[in-house]
Amino acid sequence: MNDEPLSRDHGFPIRVIVPGTVGARNVKWLTRIVVADKESDSHWQQNDYKGFSPSTDWDTVDFSKSDAIQAMPVTSAICTPQPGARVKVDDDEGHITVRGYAWSGGGRKIVRVDLTNDEGVSWHVAELEQEEIPDGRHYGWSLWTARLPVSEAQRKAGDVEIWAKAVDSAYNVQPEKFEHIWNLRGVLANAYHKVKVKII
Repeated sequence: MNDEPLSRDHGFPIRVIVPGTVGARNVKWLTRIVVADKESDSHWQQNDYKGFSPSTDWDTVDFSKSDAIQAMPVTSAICTPQPGARVKVDDDEGHITVRGYAWSGGGRKIVRVDLTNDEGVSWHVAELEQEEIPDGRHYGWSLWTARLPVSEAQRKAGDVEIWAKAVDSAYNVQPEKFEHIWNLRGVLANAYHKVKVKII
């Protein structure tokens, strides 16, 4: 793993890796493989890593009524600038540079990453850095870079919140708020990534 021998923490001596499938299905410490015509009855398959309605709580949850998560939803992250960073505006053009990554489950390609620094009044499309890979086989991150304009009013205010949202090849898009997708397990939490920075 990462050009090193697989460690015990990560499943030594053998681990199953299933590209495009949620990590909970990538079994560590593999001892046998069973071919079956039904889903595994293991705890992790039946009673964990399942999504529920925001109104479901620990008193009303019924794990048998929900399917196990198999693929992750589209998501993105802002890597630079980091939260609370002091960011210098490019004096010539009045922009800041933002970088991050995006990915989606099921091997779906990232087709776009949109960013805003004015709470969605205007959106700016990032440049994607991707390898040419056949559809359905996009298992890694897509790196992206965006240049966001900073208005005179934003410069004077000093604080800017940057939002990022990704779109995949099935046109799945990240929801704006975690409140809309909250669930008692905290899984599948893929709302916009938001980072507040100080403009200097």
